[in-house]
Amino acid sequence: MAERGSAGWLESEGLTALDASELARLVDRTSERELRHRLIGGVREVALREIFRRMPEYLRPARAAGFDAIVAWQITGAGGDGRPDGVDEYWIRVSDGRCRLLSEPPEATDISIRTDPATLLRVVTGNEDPVLAVLKQRLSVRGDLALAARLTKIFAVGPA
Repeated sequence: MAERGSAGWLESEGLTALDASELARLVDRTSERELRHRLIGGVREVALREIFRRMPEYLRPARAAGFDAIVAWQITGAGGDGRPDGVDEYWIRVSDGRCRLLSEPPEATDISIRTDPATLLRVVTGNEDPVLAVLKQRLSVRGDLALAARLTKIFAVGPA
């Protein structure tokens, strides 16, 4: 297990093998500064790919009843060396109690969420409240805000 403030666990490809509980514990024990420093380059790509690959697993189908939206995720800092000028984009479609990752940009989206990779990792592991992240201006939401407000209820956040 990693020591508090250390993010050595982010150096390995083992990131993809971590279960939700262990990932949440490791994120909680890692300083903000260290997370931001490590989530650059190849580790960033692995972490983002893993977050969005797992997203359908965390949908709560019963709570997603009647929810129909395409969500665009814009993750800043893709320019390398932590530069904020580049953005990685991911799109998910939630409908009929299912969630799927889209491989192509949709014609239109209902919700657009923009954040940095460290904030995203903290939010999806339950280590940061998305509302507080918005208030701290570390996460921004555009589009249908009523639908966006439901996202935290239809996805399990953090370890089960």
